[in-house]
Amino acid sequence: MAEERRAFKATSLLAVAAIWGATAAVIVASLDSWWMVVFATLATAAMGFGIGRGLGLARALAVAAAWGSVAAIIVSDAGDTWVSVFAFLATAATAHGSMKRNAFPVAAGIAAAWVTCAVAVMETGGGAWITVFAFLTTGALANTSERDLRAVLAVGWWALAAFLVILIGGAHWITVFAFLLSAASVGRGGFRLPSRIEWDFRADDDSGSVR
Repeated sequence: MAEERRAFKATSLLAVAAIWGATAAVIVASLDSWWMVVFATLATAAMGFGIGRGLGLARALAVAAAWGSVAAIIVSDAGDTWVSVFAFLATAATAHGSMKRNAFPVAAGIAAAWVTCAVAVMETGGGAWITVFAFLTTGALANTSERDLRAVLAVGWWALAAFLVILIGGAHWITVFAFLLSAASVGRGGFRLPSRIEWDFRADDDSGSVR
């Protein structure tokens, strides 16, 4: 029987192209940011190099938004190359999260967080540390049950944060509340606490609940 050949997945390759396109643009703008390649490589590996497992278009767009926003931040200030660490972590969270392949509202929520960071940093000339909260928002949205309202709320919270940061002139701490409110929106049903304890100490337990 012929061995089944593994195939490259188009949506995963799209995400890989977004990662390396953003990385290339940054390096062309500033060679001092060459070490962004390390985290681009890790992000590519986190997705399995685009082989076998497809991300789905929604996940690919979320990844592209994160890396595009990070690239914009770094191009504006090469000293912020370290934010690519959080783009890598966001990629891993998105690729291995529970969001569905066609969860476009969730992808929009993730994208809103990253785009807000890019706009806020470029407009105020600082505050790249807020990408930490974009990553945390990514993790919250990518690992919750699918309800469009939660993602829409996240888009609204981050859009409001962007407006206020620019209006006040560098009040980057407002993004902390954008994350908390986004996570709270997720928490109204996205995460369910277990109702009992399963006694799984027996080594010979072959039940389907064992993982």
